[in-house]
Amino acid sequence: MPYRVRPATLDDLPSLTALLEAYMQETFQRPWGGTPERLAQDGFGTEFELIVAVPEDQAPVAFAAWASHYDIHHCIKGGAVIDLFVEPAHRSRGVAVRLITAIAAQVQQQGGEYITGGAVDNPSAQRFYRRCAHSFSAVECYVSGRAFRRLADLSGQPLREVLKNLPDVSWNYEP
Repeated sequence: MPYRVRPATLDDLPSLTALLEAYMQETFQRPWGGTPERLAQDGFGTEFELIVAVPEDQAPVAFAAWASHYDIHHCIKGGAVIDLFVEPAHRSRGVAVRLITAIAAQVQQQGGEYITGGAVDNPSAQRFYRRCAHSFSAVECYVSGRAFRRLADLSGQPLREVLKNLPDVSWNYEP
């Protein structure tokens, strides 16, 4: 099933609300503490960006939220993935990878040179992070340098090409 990754719109609020409820229940076993009104007020470029993955002619089945970030250790701009969630029925189809590569491309377009974010306790997610991210502890991941540029270049490519061409972890240490 093909998925299209695109910026979220206000029309996506009902779907985003449902996805956030499901994410919070699955991850933290508690209800989402936000409201659609606050999401509309603070998201969509105000405080953070939202992107969604949409199967053909359907509502969004996944989302990722990210914000600008700054690495003072190296004096470079980047992006921080705040949260990412894919409905269980759509997992293991490359949806999360598509969201990550789309974020990398957007961050690069804004002059950023890396992305960072927390890893979830999920075997397929962990395989992806181990494949291309530098991890600090088992939770915080960082993709930079040549590895970041490769992720950005893979945005919008067919899943088979993305998976075949993911960067090596060592590329994080190359400019």
